[in-house]
Amino acid sequence: MSLSFHIDYNGRCEEAFNFYAAHLGGQIGTMLKVADSPIPISAARPANHIVHANIRIAGVELAGADVEASRYVSPAGFYVLLGVDSEQKVDAYFDALQTDGQIILAPQRTFWSPRYAIVIDRFGVPWKINCSR
Repeated sequence: MSLSFHIDYNGRCEEAFNFYAAHLGGQIGTMLKVADSPIPISAARPANHIVHANIRIAGVELAGADVEASRYVSPAGFYVLLGVDSEQKVDAYFDALQTDGQIILAPQRTFWSPRYAIVIDRFGVPWKINCSR
């Protein structure tokens, strides 16, 4: 059995996964485009939209796909929790994820963590970054 997350994107799945690979050390596995699938290319499903992609970040798989604009709903009701082992890593990942995103809680000390932050990245994905040390 395996457990992973699947996130819908509004035409930016490939960009998001390339960003996560570059800034979070992720390893992209699959990046299947509409053009390379049996799905017909259309205005709602352009050739470069992603049908299925997966990336492994720190041993956890994140899957994603682009959905038709009329079906896209911004992620809500969850956060991707990124646990790290140093305060510096909280700051580094926060700096990357907050670029053109939305800061919810700047990195700070909490009663459970020496460094903790919350951000919604430029792709609409909500993240909590926690130093578990």
